[in-house]
Amino acid sequence: MYLSTVEVENFRLFDSFHVELNKGLNLLIGENNSGKTTLIDAIRLVLDTNSAEWVRFNENDFHNGEDSLSIKLKFADLSIEDAAVFVEHLSHDYGDAGAETFLYVNLKATIGGYTARAGQYIKTEIRSGAHAEGTVIERDARMYLCSTYLKPLRDAQAELTSGRYSRLSQLLASTKSVGGQSDDIERLLKAVIAANQTIKDDESIQSAKGKVSDLLKKLTFHVDQFSPAIEMLGSRAFEDMTETEQQALFKGILERLSLNLDDTGKSHGLGYSNLLFMAAELMLLTQEGEGFPLLLIEEPEAHLHPQLQMKFLKYFTTEQSQFQCILSTHSPNLASKAPLDSIILMNQGKAYPLRKGCTYLDADDYPFLEKFLDVTKSNMFFAKGILMVEGDGENILLPTIAELIGRPLEDYGVSIVNIGNLAYKRYAKIYRAKDPAATLPVRVACMTDLDVWPDKAELSSGNPVGFKEKKHPNTDTGRGGNLRYWRSHYDNPEKLASYKSAKQEHDGENVKTFISDEWTFEYCLARYGLAQHVYIAIHGSDDGYTDLPDDPEEKAIKIYGMIEDDNSGKTKATYRLSELLQEAFKGKPEELKNLLPPYIVAAVEHVTEPLESEVIRESGV
Repeated sequence: MYLSTVEVENFRLFDSFHVELNKGLNLLIGENNSGKTTLIDAIRLVLDTNSAEWVRFNENDFHNGEDSLSIKLKFADLSIEDAAVFVEHLSHDYGDAGAETFLYVNLKATIGGYTARAGQYIKTEIRSGAHAEGTVIERDARMYLCSTYLKPLRDAQAELTSGRYSRLSQLLASTKSVGGQSDDIERLLKAVIAANQTIKDDESIQSAKGKVSDLLKKLTFHVDQFSPAIEMLGSRAFEDMTETEQQALFKGILERLSLNLDDTGKSHGLGYSNLLFMAAELMLLTQEGEGFPLLLIEEPEAHLHPQLQMKFLKYFTTEQSQFQCILSTHSPNLASKAPLDSIILMNQGKAYPLRKGCTYLDADDYPFLEKFLDVTKSNMFFAKGILMVEGDGENILLPTIAELIGRPLEDYGVSIVNIGNLAYKRYAKIYRAKDPAATLPVRVACMTDLDVWPDKAELSSGNPVGFKEKKHPNTDTGRGGNLRYWRSHYDNPEKLASYKSAKQEHDGENVKTFISDEWTFEYCLARYGLAQHVYIAIHGSDDGYTDLPDDPEEKAIKIYGMIEDDNSGKTKATYRLSELLQEAFKGKPEELKNLLPPYIVAAVEHVTEPLESEVIRESGV
């Protein structure tokens, strides 16, 4: 059995929420206040947890002043044992595959009136049925559904320290652990009783008791007949103890136990203490036995460095299939290594699963993205807007350009994702939902080069700026050549439009592809108004700049030829160009905007907000 669907109405930031969960790992990813904790709390308020925590509703849990809320949980794949526990609460759906059995658990909470004794109260009711039309589910039956919950920033050391109602004593007292083994319990109790009797009979203890007895006689009346006795935990013989006394003694033993990483007595860091606590909880959860195996974890990355985070996630993705896990995180490390179809993006109180069939991702996109979606790229899962770029030039310069024109990317929660190649289409499909009503409210701008070479760039006699060789296809096979890259190849507007359309084939909803107005990003910068700045960044000074052609296109070709000739120094020149732009245009957003290629400005506007003044001239391509 697993929790397949959660539906929530009017709970905290959820007005109307729905999500279908995976049977195994569910990784909830999103920025702060996106709904991750709200979802986990909704589940544990219905199911309760197997810790000693007491959770209940309060007035702030009701969305926008509503006086009632509801949470519906749907459980699927019930075993015979599961069905037997809830036999009078089951629902049967009939489809093409025949009858399927489900368990629905519906919680409704309503703010009541005021009472003289308790003030305002909140009434809760839990019923079965697809529409809460079933009977009330008894507490004993709901105990079967208790989940294991690991809260964020937990004090793992305190949880595993001895004490009354300690978490370790609860784990060991479980029917799936020591507490369910009557032979083990009897052996432990007899060992404690025997040890205590040995201590009581020790002559030093008896001597001390005798001295106390002698003093007591001197302080009391002759008729008082007191005989002091040493009492300890488990002073009576096992056979003389009632079942209640045996349970109390067993509980007392467990509450005196602590769990440490080793027996050296050294103090260890919070990270490893947290892993020890998780291991103890998982020990209980993975034990065979009755009950519903659901693990809820919030921010497991707390106190864990990246490598330990990877090790932690590997356990759930490769070694553990016995239980369902719902895990929330802010860690790009975890996001980069989790199976893509286990990720559920949370945004503004809505859920957007990435499993197969929910987005436009194809089957072969999943292994590709899981291979190349590294920590740097996975920060896009936490962004309000995304700029996907193909190279280092855009990655380095766009933050500077955006800031100088008055749209600092960090102010808008925008992440730049450097794809490093033409695979932006695969990444873009993550944000295209199959369900038109499930549009992810994250603006995505894919920036790609036009990659159409101006004819004046052809290397030929009498052309002082040309440096690209035009190659014709093989006359016999028709293969090879590079004619499709030249501007003259697109001899009519429809042909060029079709070429651009192929680059934008996955546009839709909030995803939009911005194609360079001409050739490449760097070429456009030189072509539209920043030729001198690009030249200085490459050359180191403006010496020789006046010798370049006056024609803007020829000048840009000559400068771009310098970039391709010195590819090894391209990154260094890009950083230098960033510095030059800051020196020249700080406090001059309008001046810089009018020198930029239009597609760059449009892409920045798409992921931030429109600039206040008019958008610049149209491209000449």
